[in-house]
Amino acid sequence: MREPFYIYVAGPLSDYPAQYLANVSRMTLESRLLAEAGYVPINPAADLLEGLLGVSAWPLERYQQRSMDLMRLLQHVNGCVFVTSTVHADGRESAGVTAEIEEARRLGIPVCYSALQVDACREKYTVTVAP
Repeated sequence: MREPFYIYVAGPLSDYPAQYLANVSRMTLESRLLAEAGYVPINPAADLLEGLLGVSAWPLERYQQRSMDLMRLLQHVNGCVFVTSTVHADGRESAGVTAEIEEARRLGIPVCYSALQVDACREKYTVTVAP
């Protein structure tokens, strides 16, 4: 039996409303596919529901801090950061994704840019334990 392998899904998220929803959709689909492949995804876009259900709007900084804190959990478990994209739909670099990558590297968390890299990372960092 394998230990769980956690994956923080990083990608551009905050943007204009229509693009934000497209980003949430893309990241949630990636998370679902990772879960179906046996991974334990951490989807920062899932905070959309918490934002919708709140009485008052959260500032953007709260969402960003929450996401960064979730990613930092990976320094204590088998896992990696999976970067789906570093740019917004209009080609602008995502400052949030850049910050996540820099923080992951600072903490020694592996950063992957493809499903093949994620699979290789799991093989390298996950131990098999007896049931």
